[in-house]
Amino acid sequence: MRFDLIFRSALMASLAFVAACGDDHDHDEDHSAVEEACEHAKDGPFEDVTATAAADGAPSATHAHKAVRVTLVADADDAAMNSGFVTYAADEAAEFAFFLSADVPFAILDPSGNDVDIEESADVAECTEVAKQHTADLEVGTYTLRIGPTSETLVSLVVEEAGHEEHDDH
Repeated sequence: MRFDLIFRSALMASLAFVAACGDDHDHDEDHSAVEEACEHAKDGPFEDVTATAAADGAPSATHAHKAVRVTLVADADDAAMNSGFVTYAADEAAEFAFFLSADVPFAILDPSGNDVDIEESADVAECTEVAKQHTADLEVGTYTLRIGPTSETLVSLVVEEAGHEEHDDH
């Protein structure tokens, strides 16, 4: 009888471990920000967000360790093009990398609505799911991201701390 109880306990613990590890992604391993972005853009998990035509009322695209699929709307200045606004909340002052699935116009606005300097924009060759990386220093706060205008209707966004591989708390 006691053996049966021990066996059941071990079985339940094993099942809980397997369920917790069902995600192929191990956030305890050291990955570069690009590797993280490629993995999430390819395998998810995913969050779907519809951008707004104006910065006011833009939905949040702050989803850690997820690829945010942003549906763009008709551009306010050119109905033949698409664009949109979403927000990103930086919970610490750091350098952030914004990865996009397409090479489209991209801007970051600070909480006052001023353009944030994008330190670097680069093509991403490590995977086909990510086309462009934009890197910027952000302070704690909520930023508005402007995507487009573009002919694209859907753009995936993954945000990672640029110095990601140096942090143990990922």
